Amino acid sequence: MKKTVYFIFLAALVISCHHPIPDENAHIFRILSACSLPGYAEDLDIIDDLVYVANDQGGLQIIDISDSENPFVIGEYMSEKSIVGIAVRDTFAYLAVSHSQGGVRIVNVAEPQNPVFVGEDNWYYGYSVVAPQNDTMFVYVAGGYWFVVEDVSLPQYPSFVRRFSTPGDVRGIYVIDSIVFLACEQMGLHIFNLAKPDSEALIGWLDTPSNARNVFVEDDYAYIADGRAGLIIIDVSNPQNPILTGQYDTPDYANDIFVSGNLAFVADGEGGLQVIDIADHYEPISYGEIEIPYANGVYVRHDTIYAADRDMGLVIIIEETAQ
Repeated sequence: MKKTVYFIFLAALVISCHHPIPDENAHIFRILSACSLPGYAEDLDIIDDLVYVANDQGGLQIIDISDSENPFVIGEYMSEKSIVGIAVRDTFAYLAVSHSQGGVRIVNVAEPQNPVFVGEDNWYYGYSVVAPQNDTMFVYVAGGYWFVVEDVSLPQYPSFVRRFSTPGDVRGIYVIDSIVFLACEQMGLHIFNLAKPDSEALIGWLDTPSNARNVFVEDDYAYIADGRAGLIIIDVSNPQNPILTGQYDTPDYANDIFVSGNLAFVADGEGGLQVIDIADHYEPISYGEIEIPYANGVYVRHDTIYAADRDMGLVIIIEETAQ
């Protein structure tokens, strides 16, 4: 009899360990609105009151969010190839095209209602693209096993000026001045200094537990959306010697990451959006979550969260305030 009671107690303990009691202090988020799109929303960028969505086979979708409760599509650029990454600067949208003979494509969005193709460099697969606002000449492209620096000073004729072969499949990029942080999927984080010649440009790297899908850098820390491993936090105060400091295991597959203040927002596939308190870089903790079907991308502005969801399209989310 005692053995039976002990077994029941042990089983209950195991179940409680695998199914923790919900945190009563979790912050509550709600969906404010959504804008359905014709394809699969993969990535997004925001300029003023417009959201630019890389919509996979649905091309580029441009959404007016001047009334955040009623977003609507005002323009689109359709493509015969999948558009999976987007960055906007000045009057141009730079599109990462995931296809053989894809690469980077440039579209003029001076008139958002009528985007117009301008030029492309298409010798590689494109997965994501970054166009720093303080840069007038270059964009940076994650091109599979290539990291590509594209000269776009003549947008009709973009061409690479530097390219680096990488041991991992480059999926995400973050640029600060001449320092570039690459999420290299199965090979983790790679750091380049573009002020150095090509043979010396790779200055540091650190493998991560799963597949590094994207990276966001704030102050001296790199935050990695690391697939099955969730959120990975790396100290990059010395880029030559990055050090893993913390990890938060999300429910599904971390695809994208955006950091605002002490919060990290993770697009976590079927895990929706996970919001993580990163005030302690060694012990990140849950702040809240938002249930949406499949989160691919996330962007935060003015306390409003914008998610690129595979099934729902653009989803606009806010945190509930205490009454």
